[in-house]
Amino acid sequence: METVEKGICFRLGEERYIHPLHCIKEVLSYQSPAPALGSSPGVEGMIEVRGNMVTVLYGSHLLDINPNQCDQEGHIVVLDLPTGYFGVRVESVERVMDLPDSLEVESMEYRSHQCIQGTMLEEGELYIMVDFSDYCSTLN
Repeated sequence: METVEKGICFRLGEERYIHPLHCIKEVLSYQSPAPALGSSPGVEGMIEVRGNMVTVLYGSHLLDINPNQCDQEGHIVVLDLPTGYFGVRVESVERVMDLPDSLEVESMEYRSHQCIQGTMLEEGELYIMVDFSDYCSTLN
């Protein structure tokens, strides 16, 4: 039996994004993080989740979106990576969906970013495929 990889769909600004589910530990309602002194740009702070420290990043910073275009960022998507736990602050999490075998990448010139993998169309809606794993793994 063929296994289909799943992704979690979230919204930030005017666009919908989808991130592979395999490294996502959980989705939390937004909670204000404690400031992290000397942290990288885009890091909002730290929260404790079940005894683990989670570095919370602004999703708008990760995807080069003007924060003024985003409504209140209401959820934190927690990634479980070999380098630690990272939370990405997003507006809303909508659903889990199947990922396609291949992605459309030709139309991505309008915004290139290391986290963006390509796009997919699902029921007439455009989704931007992202993966924050490599970016988060470079933070210290």
